[in-house]
Amino acid sequence: MENIWQGENIRLRSATKKDGFLFADKNAISDTETQRRYDYIDFPLADKEFGKRIDEFLKGKYFGHDFMFVIEDENEEAVGFLITFDCDHRMGTFKYGLFLLDKAKGKGYGSEAVKIMLNYYFNELRYNKVNVYIYAYNIPSIKFHEKLGFVKEGQLRQMAYSMGKYHDIVFYGLLKSEFNQI
Repeated sequence: MENIWQGENIRLRSATKKDGFLFADKNAISDTETQRRYDYIDFPLADKEFGKRIDEFLKGKYFGHDFMFVIEDENEEAVGFLITFDCDHRMGTFKYGLFLLDKAKGKGYGSEAVKIMLNYYFNELRYNKVNVYIYAYNIPSIKFHEKLGFVKEGQLRQMAYSMGKYHDIVFYGLLKSEFNQI
């Protein structure tokens, strides 16, 4: 029996309260370099305030096809998450973000999770294009997306500020037709 959410080494599922550690791991999300690559360095939060933010996030209040998937390894251990957002069904476009714990990197979990998600959005929900916006200094993410077949579509100069200077944002996209040829 086939399960669209099950890959060879990972499974995608919805987030639960027990997954809160993915957002609080001191060696993951709280790490300055990790925060910088994914978005920006946040103000330090008290445990209580941080807990409130996690609880709100995990309540699962999604809009349309915006969704948060937890990535589980073959031992059913949560090793990361994937979020889809800005899903515009009328235009057929959406974006996503991916996060993996350090111990899960380099095992193919990220690419497998993205392919499972893309298969669903392209071949079940009828989306036509996915877009990702990457800070130009995030070379691992650029290489990751190029390896998956994403095409560089443009670059906005000095759009992100970090490490005391401005950085470019690079735009990548992948069409359903390109994905289905992989």
